[in-house]
Amino acid sequence: MSTELKRLLFALVAVLSHSTTTLAQRDAPVWHSYLPRIALFHERTKLDFEITFMKSGGPVEQSPECQVYVFAYLEKNESKILEFAADKKLITKAKGDEKLLVDELIREDLVVQLETKTAKKLETPLVISPKSRRTIYGGNCYDFEFSFDNSNLFKKISNLKNFDHGSFVDSDHRYYNDKFKLMIFVPVNDCKYATLIPEGQRKFYDFAHFGDRETIIQYFKPLPYRFQFKPLDKDNVVLLYVD
Repeated sequence: MSTELKRLLFALVAVLSHSTTTLAQRDAPVWHSYLPRIALFHERTKLDFEITFMKSGGPVEQSPECQVYVFAYLEKNESKILEFAADKKLITKAKGDEKLLVDELIREDLVVQLETKTAKKLETPLVISPKSRRTIYGGNCYDFEFSFDNSNLFKKISNLKNFDHGSFVDSDHRYYNDKFKLMIFVPVNDCKYATLIPEGQRKFYDFAHFGDRETIIQYFKPLPYRFQFKPLDKDNVVLLYVD
């Protein structure tokens, strides 16, 4: 084999290797991941809210779809939940069918899953401030909206093992003392919890904050609200108080 041919073959192998790595690392390292927009709509019989999740970083474009989970949990259990979320064994991508963070939180009856859904990446900039007209780049944002009936929320959350049905304020505005919160969980696309992400997209490596390719967590934080239930009123409606 001539020297020139050897050089050509070597160059071809190098190009193919680089291409394979690039394809395998389809999603970019993430330097920013947060909720630039949270909108809560508190009505008499239901709780509606919208969020925009943003992730950006690296020289490669972000994934075309993103999946979000909404969990409800009792505020008094928050420290225990965060302990689980800090356990490396529970947040490292599994090679098989190991039980990870969400499995354990549900097994311990610390959270209840309310909903999970996907959203496609926005193609146009998103206005997040009507007053200043500030925008964020559409290519890194994913818009979600959720709607929960108060009665169904009460059925699910009051069944958590630590909910105290006997502890309430008995006044003109009677309400249960136990407060609950909502946790937003965004899994990386190549972990077991990205159940609604297309299979082709799940085959690519996905990175979390600061280029972490081992964790299952892209985002795991509560919304900045606390909720309390008011028992059934004369119209057989469950009300919510928000702070």
